[in-house]
Amino acid sequence: MIFFLLSFPFLLSVQYKVPVSQTVLVGRAIKIVDGDTFDLLVGSMTYRIRLNGIDTPERGQSFYKNAKDALGAWCRLQPLTVKYKSKDRNGRLLGDVYTTNGHWINLKLVEEGMAWHFKKYSTDKILSAAEIKARANKIGLWKEINPVAPWIWRRK
Repeated sequence: MIFFLLSFPFLLSVQYKVPVSQTVLVGRAIKIVDGDTFDLLVGSMTYRIRLNGIDTPERGQSFYKNAKDALGAWCRLQPLTVKYKSKDRNGRLLGDVYTTNGHWINLKLVEEGMAWHFKKYSTDKILSAAEIKARANKIGLWKEINPVAPWIWRRK
């Protein structure tokens, strides 16, 4: 049996599917779900990606559509690289997403004032600094007098 498997390794590769435990995916966004979630097509497999370390306005909140459109603009017409380590409670891959030019989309959304740094789940100093700067410069959702964080909105 071992000899058979070693003699015909191509049989294993034919049956092998991309494992969920891998850490890098490269594909194209085929659906923008909301400001921090999209579907990534890799070959014939589709993965739901949740941007790691950030949170964007929920449907019904101010800037929901702006955040969704901003994510769509960053993902449009280019291959994306998603680096991830785990899934969230909804089964989405928690990923850091990069464009072909090396732009970190998670960071870009925070810099553009379309997202909060999700401090409950992230200690990233770069995302934190980007939120502080966007707030100070009143960029995007920070133009509002008292924007409500999505995690507070969800509790209501």
